[in-house]
This record gives sequence, C-alpha cells and structure tokens, in this order.
Amino acid sequence: MLLRSSSLPALSRTARRALSGSCCPPGALPALAADEDRELDGQVIQLDDVNHYVVAAEGTARGGLIVAYDVFGFSGGRIKSVCDSFAKCGFNVIMPDVYTGTEINGFGGLDGFMSGAEETVGWISAQNPAKYMPMLEGCKAFLAGEMGSANVGGFGLCWGAVPVFHAAGAGIIRAGVSAHPSLQAAGFYGEPGQPGEFAAKTGKCPMLLLPAQEDSLDDYGEEGAVTAAVRDLGFACVSHPFPEMHHGFVARGDTSDAATARDVETALQISADFFAEHL
Repeated sequence: MLLRSSSLPALSRTARRALSGSCCPPGALPALAADEDRELDGQVIQLDDVNHYVVAAEGTARGGLIVAYDVFGFSGGRIKSVCDSFAKCGFNVIMPDVYTGTEINGFGGLDGFMSGAEETVGWISAQNPAKYMPMLEGCKAFLAGEMGSANVGGFGLCWGAVPVFHAAGAGIIRAGVSAHPSLQAAGFYGEPGQPGEFAAKTGKCPMLLLPAQEDSLDDYGEEGAVTAAVRDLGFACVSHPFPEMHHGFVARGDTSDAATARDVETALQISADFFAEHL
C-alpha cells in the first residue's frame, strides 16, 4: 500500500539539513526503463511479506551478496540485471524491496528533492534503518540457510550506500561496495550528514568506492574523508573514480553508448573482484 503524505513522519532538523546535499546530486541521471523489459535470470520471492529478487550463482558460489538499490527502487533501471551480473561472476544474490512497493516518482521524484518537497523528503525519511535493517538481517540468514553462502557482502548504489554502511557497522556484511555513493542521505535518519562522519561510525569492513563525476572526491576519492574514515577504523578502503560517468550510471546509464557500456562493465568487474578478495 502506498504511503500518503499524512502518514509520513515529521521531518527532523537533521533530515532537513540533509536536503542541502539531497540524495542524488545535480546532474544525476534520471530514471531508466524498468528491468522487466529485459530478460532476467532470477525470480521474485516473498520473505516476511516483502518482495526480494533472488538469483543463484553460476557454478560454485564465491559468497553471497545483498544488493541495496538506488532511489528509483526495485524496478529502477537495470538494477535486477546488476544482480544477474554478480550471479554470473559466481555470487548468490538477494535484493530486498526496502521501499515495499512505493516509488519516488509517486512522491515528487528527483525534482522533489531539489525543491525540498515535504512529501519527497518524508517518503525517503520513512525508508529508515528501523525498516531496512531487519530486511538485511533476513537476507543474510537466507543467503546462509537457503543458498549456502555464510560469507556476505553488500553492494549499494547511490542511496543504497547508506544501508551498506549501516550493515557494515552492524556486522552483517564482511565487505562493501558503493557505486556513486550518496552517504549524505544518512542525514535523513538522524545520522551525520557529512559522509566522512557517517563512515567513521559505520565503515567497519573493507570498502570499495566508485564515485562518478558529480560525487565529491573530497568525500569519496582515494584521499577523501570516507576513505580515510574507513582506513582509520582499520579496514582497507579503495576508491576507483569514473570521471566520465554521471551519478547513477551503473544502474541507469545508457549502455547503447560505448563509453557507458565500458564503464558499467568495469565497475561490476572490479566490484566482483573486490568481493572475491574479501569474502
């Protein structure tokens, strides 16, 4: 059932401050046609009345992955194809529908973020750790119990980097990758709105960062605040920028463009390599 604005939580000062960074930065790519238009390898199952996309590894599994999608959600862009790509690289993959059937485009879309629309910020504020952390715990249990993958990593895109870092802080995952991360969105949930400060609380496993051209290298670069914070916690952290790509390219870039297709393939391959090393 879709949330209505009257049922959304009142916005905290922290959440309002987070709006200055929004979730996706200016210049981010818009929505792309849904994955349902493509041939997919996995299936949608229900766990605790929540839809999850699940796809089994090809060959012997190298570990399990929890995918946290971007702000366009369960049917956004190529997100299920991203899950399929990791399965082809040998990982059992599960992606929960954290937004439980709702979509940002029903609450003002990216324009709502930029304009500070109450319904947009209220909607994203409702997609909070109290909602998604039990889902992530359930995903880990499913990967271990049903798919035989006890060693689990997390792959997050844009907004999905926040659940990945929360999962790291809670010990749910052993390694994390964040594509064009939007850790500033943690401010919607009462966390520090500065990415480095949030990472200093939660970045408790090896991390790979894949910033695009709109993503601040002061935060996500090799010498950035997030990278330094994870390293200060005693874990490896690597940044691989994609300066030709726009924020959102991994799941919603136009792969009919040769450069985009190249960099999407590169991002997924180095991510798979990173997980293989650390899981």
